[in-house]
Amino acid sequence: SVGCRQIQDLEIPCVEVDPCGDAQAAAEGAVLGLHEYNELKQKKKPVVTPQLHGSAESEAWQKGVIYAEGQNLARYLMEAPANYITPIKFAEHIEQKLRSFSNVKVHIRPESWIATQQMGAFLSVAKGSAEPPIFLEIHYSGGANANDSPLVFVGKG
Repeated sequence: SVGCRQIQDLEIPCVEVDPCGDAQAAAEGAVLGLHEYNELKQKKKPVVTPQLHGSAESEAWQKGVIYAEGQNLARYLMEAPANYITPIKFAEHIEQKLRSFSNVKVHIRPESWIATQQMGAFLSVAKGSAEPPIFLEIHYSGGANANDSPLVFVGKG
């Protein structure tokens, strides 16, 4: 992570990372270390692409990259100002990220739907904002065994 950040400051576009026996951890460290919230900055840091040095652990490396990119997406959404990532922009961003997965369905529910579901507490919290509330519903149907208990995540953006 620290080495990749140093390379980023030197404006070198690509860096090969030695996995040091744990390619997944090396990938996560490299990708997380290079994350920079540049969206609203005038001077953006150059993009540096970390790559695995060698090819012995490419599957573990790719898994680490995916994990880190997921964490960086959460960091991006968290670090963006509330007037920039409004509820609808949040929902649209997530929908765009998940669009390519055939086993994921995304439903963006408007305020009228929330009211018909009698989600009063949700609506009362949303009254503190000028932005209308959005309820984002994500259905994942990719489990290997349909008889397994469902995995459910509940949270707020």
